[in-house]
Amino acid sequence: MLRLLIWIVEIIALVWLLRFLWKSLFGNGSPRQIPSHPWTSNPFRSRQHPPPVIAGEVKKDPQCGTYVSTELSIKLQHRGEEFHFCSRECQQTFLQTHSAKSA
Repeated sequence: MLRLLIWIVEIIALVWLLRFLWKSLFGNGSPRQIPSHPWTSNPFRSRQHPPPVIAGEVKKDPQCGTYVSTELSIKLQHRGEEFHFCSRECQQTFLQTHSAKSA
């Protein structure tokens, strides 16, 4: 009777181990998501269109160095010069830095 109980426990442990290995190697059975750009064709998603291209001039953000479209940028007139920022945080940091230098 004890041998039968040990044999059953061994079978359960073996099945559990095989199931664990299977899931770690092949996932949980759902289709895998193929990493891709959202506008490329993907059999698991409906076809999406590429992001719109904004034509025009780009300027370099003086604070972080990111190039940003002049159409989408956050503009600032400072001491007779126009600056273009990628975010409000960059604009605020720029203002704090340059107001401290002039004081």
